[in-house]
Amino acid sequence: MTGLHPSGRSLRVLVLGLVLLLSDGSVRADESGAAATCPPQMALIDGAFCIDRYEGALERRDGDRWTLARRGLPVGKRPVRARPAHGIRPYAYVSARGAERACANAGKRLCTSEEWLKACRGPRGHRWPYGPSYSPDACNDTYPGGHPVIDYFDRRDGVWDEEHMNHPALNEQPDTVDPGGANAGCVSDYGVYDMHGNLHEWVADADGTFRGGFYGDASRNGVGCDYVTTAHHAGYRDYSTGFRCCADPKEAGAAPAGR
Repeated sequence: MTGLHPSGRSLRVLVLGLVLLLSDGSVRADESGAAATCPPQMALIDGAFCIDRYEGALERRDGDRWTLARRGLPVGKRPVRARPAHGIRPYAYVSARGAERACANAGKRLCTSEEWLKACRGPRGHRWPYGPSYSPDACNDTYPGGHPVIDYFDRRDGVWDEEHMNHPALNEQPDTVDPGGANAGCVSDYGVYDMHGNLHEWVADADGTFRGGFYGDASRNGVGCDYVTTAHHAGYRDYSTGFRCCADPKEAGAAPAGR
């Protein structure tokens, strides 16, 4: 029995009793609600954890509803929560502490490094999310300019500080951040998008760690899924730092958290 992968590829579907096990690692239960499930736009990885299929955006509370938050501002104590950036540009300028707070406000959490790597490498342990060999056209990792900060300010001196590195116009330049899912080939076998390039992604590390690279550099600190940066503390943020959330799976039929 076959179905459709989020990237458009066909899926093999195994019917195990009353539960559908898909080859992308997710599980779908029937009306009995016997199987573990994830919130919308999250992938279930080997039944062990859920991960957002897309990098994160931020929503703010507006009365009794949630709307997209203003870009470029620190999370701080603002009443914001995370949401997968499906079809919109994910949010940069986010610190690990801000990402942790936003995920928690959505009933989720930051992924551990082990979870992040598993979702990126897929069940076959690929070096890149899409396969064993590099493809220059798969992901957003080949910024054609010199450097986005230098390109915007048109100088090299006096721009490597918090104010300049967090200027909200940096990622409004062409060929910077792409909407979630825009790069159809940049998807792991679990159906998780943009784990290489686009934006760095913070993981759960008190000392500060982000993974995956971003549109301007996805090779300097490691190859493919192994790209990792540990040079910045958890309060650091700039134009390149984004995130995605993980969560523990729930029994089918349980109310989604953070809603």
